[in-house]
Amino acid sequence: MCMNNNNWKCLSGGADHIDVSADTILRRAIPWSDEPVPGKVRFKYLKLGVDTRQERRYYVPDLDALLVSA
Repeated sequence: MCMNNNNWKCLSGGADHIDVSADTILRRAIPWSDEPVPGKVRFKYLKLGVDTRQERRYYVPDLDALLVSA
């Protein structure tokens, strides 16, 4: 199941959000840093609950920025 809130998306949700392939996001993915990096999408490993595994979640403002960075 894809985490869907205002700040974070799973890989498929992020790809759907900006209408690109998952591979496009993976090629631009970087581990979280406090400062955004132009043309990159920061991710964190986040958990949905106590007994769930950590999954990569992609930061929506970085996804949105890809649309205007070209």
